[in-house]
Amino acid sequence: MPRFETQQLESIRRDNILFKDISFSLDQGELLQIDGVNGSGKSTLLRICAGLTLPNSGAVLWDNTSIDSNRHHYLQNMTYVGHQNGVKDALSVHENIQVIHALSGTSDVLDCTSTLNQVGLSIDEDVLLGKLSAGQKRRVGLCRLVLNTSQLWLLDEPFTSLDIEGKALIERLIVSHCQQGGMVIFATHQAIEIEGADIRHIHLGKTNGN
Repeated sequence: MPRFETQQLESIRRDNILFKDISFSLDQGELLQIDGVNGSGKSTLLRICAGLTLPNSGAVLWDNTSIDSNRHHYLQNMTYVGHQNGVKDALSVHENIQVIHALSGTSDVLDCTSTLNQVGLSIDEDVLLGKLSAGQKRRVGLCRLVLNTSQLWLLDEPFTSLDIEGKALIERLIVSHCQQGGMVIFATHQAIEIEGADIRHIHLGKTNGN
Protein backbone atom coordinates (compact mmCIF):
# COMPACT_ATOMS: atom_id res chain seq x y z
CA MET A 1 0.00 0.00 0.00
CA PRO A 2 1.57 3.35 -1.06
CA ARG A 3 2.50 5.89 1.58
CA PHE A 4 3.85 9.43 1.38
CA GLU A 5 6.02 10.72 4.21
CA THR A 6 8.19 13.67 5.15
CA GLN A 7 10.83 13.49 7.88
CA GLN A 8 12.01 16.60 9.75
CA LEU A 9 12.01 18.93 6.76
CA GLU A 10 13.74 22.28 7.16
CA SER A 11 13.98 25.14 4.69
CA ILE A 12 16.11 28.26 5.09
CA ARG A 13 15.81 31.31 2.84
CA ARG A 14 18.21 34.26 3.12
CA ASP A 15 19.33 33.12 6.57
CA ASN A 16 15.71 32.96 7.77
CA ILE A 17 14.15 29.65 8.75
CA LEU A 18 10.91 29.26 6.80
CA PHE A 19 10.03 26.07 8.64
CA LYS A 20 11.72 23.20 10.44
CA ASP A 21 10.90 19.77 11.85
CA ILE A 22 8.01 19.24 9.42
CA SER A 23 7.10 15.56 9.62
CA PHE A 24 3.88 13.95 8.45
CA SER A 25 2.61 10.99 6.46
CA LEU A 26 -0.33 10.26 4.15
CA ASP A 27 -1.94 6.94 3.35
CA GLN A 28 -4.52 6.14 0.70
CA GLY A 29 -7.66 8.26 0.89
CA GLU A 30 -6.14 10.99 3.07
CA LEU A 31 -6.26 14.76 2.52
CA LEU A 32 -3.87 17.33 3.99
CA GLN A 33 -3.99 21.12 3.81
CA ILE A 34 -0.96 23.37 4.26
CA ASP A 35 -2.09 26.86 5.26
CA GLY A 36 -0.39 30.06 6.33
CA VAL A 37 0.15 33.67 5.35
CA ASN A 38 2.09 34.69 2.26
CA GLY A 39 5.79 34.10 2.78
CA SER A 40 5.35 31.38 5.38
CA GLY A 41 6.77 28.70 3.07
CA LYS A 42 3.66 26.90 1.76
CA SER A 43 4.81 26.80 -1.85
CA THR A 44 8.35 25.89 -0.83
CA LEU A 45 7.09 22.96 1.26
CA LEU A 46 4.90 21.76 -1.59
CA ARG A 47 7.79 22.04 -4.08
CA ILE A 48 10.00 20.04 -1.72
CA CYS A 49 7.28 17.39 -1.56
CA ALA A 50 7.23 17.35 -5.37
CA GLY A 51 11.00 17.00 -5.59
CA LEU A 52 11.36 20.36 -7.33
CA THR A 53 13.22 22.05 -4.47
CA LEU A 54 15.73 20.53 -2.07
CA PRO A 55 15.25 20.95 1.68
CA ASN A 56 18.13 22.19 3.80
CA SER A 57 17.64 19.06 5.87
CA GLY A 58 15.18 16.20 6.13
CA ALA A 59 13.78 13.71 3.64
CA VAL A 60 10.73 12.96 1.49
CA LEU A 61 9.72 9.31 1.06
CA TRP A 62 7.37 7.40 -1.22
CA ASP A 63 6.72 3.75 -0.40
CA ASN A 64 9.31 4.05 2.41
CA THR A 65 12.00 5.01 -0.10
CA SER A 66 13.57 8.45 -0.62
CA ILE A 67 12.13 10.13 -3.71
CA ASP A 68 15.71 11.07 -4.67
CA SER A 69 16.75 7.43 -4.99
CA ASN A 70 13.70 6.34 -7.03
CA ARG A 71 12.59 9.53 -8.75
CA HIS A 72 11.11 7.89 -11.85
CA HIS A 73 8.78 5.70 -9.81
CA TYR A 74 7.72 8.66 -7.68
CA LEU A 75 7.01 10.93 -10.64
CA GLN A 76 4.81 8.24 -12.16
CA ASN A 77 2.65 8.37 -9.04
CA MET A 78 2.61 12.16 -8.41
CA THR A 79 0.93 15.13 -10.08
CA TYR A 80 1.98 18.67 -9.16
CA VAL A 81 -0.12 21.72 -10.05
CA GLY A 82 1.62 24.97 -9.13
CA HIS A 83 0.71 28.65 -9.35
CA GLN A 84 1.19 28.57 -13.10
CA ASN A 85 -1.43 26.73 -15.14
CA GLY A 86 1.13 24.81 -17.20
CA VAL A 87 -0.60 25.68 -20.48
CA LYS A 88 0.44 27.76 -23.51
CA ASP A 89 -1.45 30.83 -24.73
CA ALA A 90 -0.14 30.33 -28.28
CA LEU A 91 -1.75 26.88 -28.57
CA SER A 92 -5.42 26.11 -29.00
CA VAL A 93 -7.45 24.59 -26.18
CA HIS A 94 -7.42 21.25 -27.99
CA GLU A 95 -3.65 21.36 -28.54
CA ASN A 96 -3.05 22.16 -24.88
CA ILE A 97 -5.17 19.20 -23.79
CA GLN A 98 -3.35 16.96 -26.26
CA VAL A 99 -0.05 17.93 -24.58
CA ILE A 100 -1.51 17.32 -21.10
CA HIS A 101 -2.79 13.94 -22.27
CA ALA A 102 0.56 12.97 -23.79
CA LEU A 103 2.37 13.86 -20.55
CA SER A 104 -0.13 12.00 -18.37
CA GLY A 105 1.21 8.60 -19.42
CA THR A 106 -2.27 7.14 -19.83
CA SER A 107 -3.03 4.88 -22.77
CA ASP A 108 -6.69 5.90 -22.85
CA VAL A 109 -8.00 7.50 -26.04
CA LEU A 110 -8.37 11.25 -25.55
CA ASP A 111 -11.92 12.65 -25.60
CA CYS A 112 -11.28 16.39 -25.47
CA THR A 113 -14.95 17.39 -25.17
CA SER A 114 -15.55 15.01 -22.28
CA THR A 115 -12.39 16.22 -20.53
CA LEU A 116 -13.49 19.86 -20.81
CA ASN A 117 -16.96 18.99 -19.53
CA GLN A 118 -15.42 17.41 -16.45
CA VAL A 119 -13.78 20.74 -15.56
CA GLY A 120 -16.95 22.68 -16.35
CA LEU A 121 -15.96 24.14 -19.73
CA SER A 122 -18.10 24.24 -22.83
CA ILE A 123 -16.03 26.19 -25.35
CA ASP A 124 -14.67 26.02 -28.88
CA GLU A 125 -11.73 23.62 -28.68
CA ASP A 126 -9.99 25.38 -31.56
CA VAL A 127 -9.87 28.80 -29.89
CA LEU A 128 -6.42 30.00 -28.81
CA LEU A 129 -5.94 29.66 -25.08
CA GLY A 130 -4.73 33.25 -24.92
CA LYS A 131 -8.24 34.43 -25.74
CA LEU A 132 -9.75 32.81 -22.64
CA SER A 133 -10.34 34.39 -19.24
CA ALA A 134 -8.04 33.66 -16.29
CA GLY A 135 -10.64 31.32 -14.81
CA GLN A 136 -11.05 29.41 -18.08
CA LYS A 137 -7.28 29.03 -18.44
CA ARG A 138 -7.11 27.70 -14.89
CA ARG A 139 -9.75 25.08 -15.72
CA VAL A 140 -7.87 23.99 -18.84
CA GLY A 141 -4.75 23.58 -16.71
CA LEU A 142 -6.72 21.52 -14.20
CA CYS A 143 -7.57 19.03 -16.95
CA ARG A 144 -4.37 17.25 -15.86
CA LEU A 145 -6.26 16.14 -12.73
CA VAL A 146 -8.95 14.55 -14.90
CA LEU A 147 -6.51 12.87 -17.29
CA ASN A 148 -3.78 11.81 -14.87
CA THR A 149 -3.90 8.48 -13.06
CA SER A 150 -1.33 9.34 -10.36
CA GLN A 151 -2.10 8.53 -6.75
CA LEU A 152 -0.71 11.67 -5.12
CA TRP A 153 -1.87 15.19 -6.01
CA LEU A 154 0.13 18.22 -4.87
CA LEU A 155 -1.90 21.38 -5.47
CA ASP A 156 -0.62 24.92 -4.84
CA GLU A 157 -3.49 27.40 -4.36
CA PRO A 158 -5.84 25.29 -6.54
CA PHE A 159 -8.76 27.71 -6.12
CA THR A 160 -6.93 30.72 -7.61
CA SER A 161 -8.86 32.60 -10.37
CA LEU A 162 -11.92 30.36 -9.94
CA ASP A 163 -15.45 31.50 -9.16
CA ILE A 164 -17.72 29.78 -6.62
CA GLU A 165 -18.75 27.15 -9.16
CA GLY A 166 -15.14 26.50 -10.09
CA LYS A 167 -14.11 26.11 -6.46
CA ALA A 168 -16.94 23.63 -5.91
CA LEU A 169 -15.72 21.68 -8.95
CA ILE A 170 -12.19 21.39 -7.55
CA GLU A 171 -13.57 20.30 -4.20
CA ARG A 172 -15.55 17.52 -5.91
CA LEU A 173 -12.46 16.37 -7.81
CA ILE A 174 -10.45 16.27 -4.58
CA VAL A 175 -13.13 14.36 -2.67
CA SER A 176 -13.60 11.89 -5.53
CA HIS A 177 -9.85 11.29 -5.81
CA CYS A 178 -9.57 10.54 -2.09
CA GLN A 179 -12.63 8.30 -2.16
CA GLN A 180 -10.94 6.26 -4.89
CA GLY A 181 -7.86 5.77 -2.72
CA GLY A 182 -5.85 8.75 -3.86
CA MET A 183 -3.97 11.22 -1.66
CA VAL A 184 -4.07 15.02 -1.85
CA ILE A 185 -1.90 17.74 -0.33
CA PHE A 186 -2.99 21.28 -1.14
CA ALA A 187 -1.73 24.68 -0.02
CA THR A 188 -3.88 27.75 0.58
CA HIS A 189 -3.41 30.99 2.49
CA GLN A 190 -6.22 30.20 4.90
CA ALA A 191 -7.76 27.06 6.35
CA ILE A 192 -10.88 25.87 4.54
CA GLU A 193 -13.41 23.10 4.88
CA ILE A 194 -14.54 20.79 2.08
CA GLU A 195 -17.90 19.10 2.42
CA GLY A 196 -17.57 15.33 2.60
CA ALA A 197 -13.84 15.43 3.38
CA ASP A 198 -11.85 14.94 6.56
CA ILE A 199 -8.97 17.40 6.22
CA ARG A 200 -5.80 17.31 8.27
CA HIS A 201 -3.99 20.63 8.63
CA ILE A 202 -0.44 21.90 8.86
CA HIS A 203 -0.14 25.59 9.67
CA LEU A 204 2.99 27.49 8.71
CA GLY A 205 3.54 30.80 10.43
CA LYS A 206 5.60 32.71 12.93
CA THR A 207 6.23 29.63 15.01
CA ASN A 208 7.94 28.09 11.95
CA GLY A 209 10.31 30.98 11.47
CA ASN A 210 8.19 33.31 9.32
